[in-house]
Amino acid sequence: MWLVLLCVVPGLALAGLVRKANPETGLVGWKFDRGAFELEIVQRLPDQTRAFFLARGFPSAEADRLAVHCVMQTIVRNTGRPGEASPIRVDLREWRVAHGGAIRPLRHKEAWLAEWTKTGAVPPPARLAFRWSTLPTEQVYEPRGDYNWGMTIYDLPPGSRFDLYVVWHAGARRHAAWLRGLECAPDRHE
Repeated sequence: MWLVLLCVVPGLALAGLVRKANPETGLVGWKFDRGAFELEIVQRLPDQTRAFFLARGFPSAEADRLAVHCVMQTIVRNTGRPGEASPIRVDLREWRVAHGGAIRPLRHKEAWLAEWTKTGAVPPPARLAFRWSTLPTEQVYEPRGDYNWGMTIYDLPPGSRFDLYVVWHAGARRHAAWLRGLECAPDRHE
């Protein structure tokens, strides 16, 4: 069960960002909604990510490397009613991470897969598990609650605080917002 807390940071409450914490685990999540676009991002402990990928055939070194790159569970949903809302398109290549005075793109799944294919560091069955467990880089969500979820990777060390620039398209209109004050889960494994 999640305890919901409103985030009282200037500019965030008006933007529709709600911060919540799980009282049992201490993990934090954020929920953002604007119009029919709904986004939820939830911390994953590096140990959760390590265990998940080890169980899917990742070599230990690669599972650990991935685990300490700030992996979050991400859910995207189109909450619009049929006939009243447009499909929503999300392309993670348009999203940006602001951290330490720099703004850069997310490292999407195709970049990881290309690296592992080139180096052979992760066997093909494990790469397939990675592909299916991460949020699609680009997807269209139809009205009526169409959704998908998967992991997203922010390429930051455990415990980092960052801002996330999200972009979505509703029909022909482009929308964007900064989600401020997100935090990578700490690494309790250290």
